[in-house]
Amino acid sequence: MIAKEASIKDVVETEPHRLEVPFFQRRYVWEEENWEEMLQAIENFDEERPFWGSIIIKKAGKDKNRKFGRAYIIDGQQRLTTIAILTKAIYDSANKQEREKRFRRIVDCDLLFNPYASAAPDEYEIIIEHSRADRKDFEYIIKTGIFNDEEIHIDTSQVNMDKHTGSAILRCYLYYMEIMKKKSQKDLELLMNNLYNDEKVFVLITLDDDDINEQIIFDSINRAGQKLTTSDIIKNNIFKKLMSHTENNQIVEKNCDIYWDNIFWEDEFWYTSRQFGNTERSHIDFLLYCVACNLWSEDVLLEKGINCSLEKVYEENTSEYGYDEIFNVIRKIAEFAIIYKKYIYNFSQNLENETFSKNDNLKRLLLIMDKFKIQMFYPVVLKLLSESVVHCDLEKKEVESDLNSSKCTIGAHCLETYIVRHKITGSSTSQYSKKCLDVIRNGFSVLYSDAKSNKLQIINDENDRIREELEHPKTDVAKMLLFCLELEKWDEKDDINSFSYNFELEHIMPKQWEQHWALTRGNSSPDERNAAINSIGNMLLLSQGLNKHIKNREFRIKVEGEIKGKKKLEGYKDKTQLKTTKEIIDAYNNGKTDWTETDIHNRTQKIYEAVISHWNIE
Repeated sequence: MIAKEASIKDVVETEPHRLEVPFFQRRYVWEEENWEEMLQAIENFDEERPFWGSIIIKKAGKDKNRKFGRAYIIDGQQRLTTIAILTKAIYDSANKQEREKRFRRIVDCDLLFNPYASAAPDEYEIIIEHSRADRKDFEYIIKTGIFNDEEIHIDTSQVNMDKHTGSAILRCYLYYMEIMKKKSQKDLELLMNNLYNDEKVFVLITLDDDDINEQIIFDSINRAGQKLTTSDIIKNNIFKKLMSHTENNQIVEKNCDIYWDNIFWEDEFWYTSRQFGNTERSHIDFLLYCVACNLWSEDVLLEKGINCSLEKVYEENTSEYGYDEIFNVIRKIAEFAIIYKKYIYNFSQNLENETFSKNDNLKRLLLIMDKFKIQMFYPVVLKLLSESVVHCDLEKKEVESDLNSSKCTIGAHCLETYIVRHKITGSSTSQYSKKCLDVIRNGFSVLYSDAKSNKLQIINDENDRIREELEHPKTDVAKMLLFCLELEKWDEKDDINSFSYNFELEHIMPKQWEQHWALTRGNSSPDERNAAINSIGNMLLLSQGLNKHIKNREFRIKVEGEIKGKKKLEGYKDKTQLKTTKEIIDAYNNGKTDWTETDIHNRTQKIYEAVISHWNIE
């Protein structure tokens, strides 16, 4: 490894002449904030003498046909690409005389190079060779108008600057052209001089082809907060390994197209973040964690969960893999990715429109995990979905899993039981990562493996805690329990057998009870009443909340509603088709026109029994 200070000319004018963006690296992703920062640094060059970061290249040997030197850009793709586009925008903005007089030599030496000594100017090649994703647009920007009088034409309807759609290469050029066309020839000269003077603005690190420090440098840059991400490093290493097992580069590039770029480059959501407690990870990094959990038994996965050094997990576990084994890892990542997007990401995005029925075990589990923010069991869910796939076309990004397969149905209900019972009792989730890995390796029975010797006692103790917690459940828990128990009451014989999770939680005896629910002699004390009000037996689900004018009224008004002027304020009878609520209305119609602490206690006991029956460990 050689590290030295370097100017932009040192980087692009000397050997190796061709700087290639490896096909497995992520595409050009800089946006306006980055372009603006780079331009300001160049404009303020004399005042700030800026440091523009590090450039890491790895020698790749001579071109077989023309013998010029080649190297891979390991880090610095974004900066070098932006500088090249800005240079071309300056060149295109100058008048024809100034181009030839002042800027043509820079273009010939710093954007292009002669591939062999006798090459004619129109045979010069671009120094930076982009990966397939950006190559067409980059070459169009750099080459157009250099050896002919053509002008660059970009369909702006395909490049939305505000919404960041279309090629970032083209958007970068349009951004700089908009600014350059407002500058004088003197300003353009100054910018070009600042770019291509001899000031050392980079640290250039050059690695030999067999340098073993590449991964260490990748990791160091990643920790320093540069653009390399965990997924970038994993992708780089896994496709390098695939390449090392074959001389057919084209088949490796095709595999990269189908099983990575086709899936991850087309959807920016993969690089957006999701929260895991105090930890933030991108969707693609979380997906790679889920795949690792399903492929390998790693102590670091048990100890640190999502906070593990994921790139090291992949590096160590694939170090002895051959071509077929590495290819299978790549396919597994691709398969899990399209499953994750369809059944986890898209599900959570469209949750308000999803409907649920009695037998939708897997969908109900996904609802519970989403609403309770339980993330660390998704590797198990992906395993269930993967093992229940009935159709999968990775090229078309199509997948269909049988959500009603016995594997999905039984597995989902086992996991749902564990999560719901722990959520009711407020148990810690700190062991969820370990439990997840245990389930993947040994099956669902390990969820209660700690209870081998005193299993019945532990279950009974947990049941007692559930009973206690149902006297004062949290709102999200009460709503989910009532929703799931309602689903159990409906089947295909009913007129309606599916619901959306969009009900309101209602307290029958209101929290503000003093005005319309007066205590009488022999009734409970205020403290006892307040305790009863917070029990799950005093809660029900309504399709829509009651009007504020009757929300705290007496039981009769809450059930029947009230006419106020010409308007009907609807009560329970008008706002639900749910059977658990209809039971209360039916009792009212049969003469049970009051609602007391005894009723609340009895209903709480009934719900408790239903909870224990539905989420039964045995």
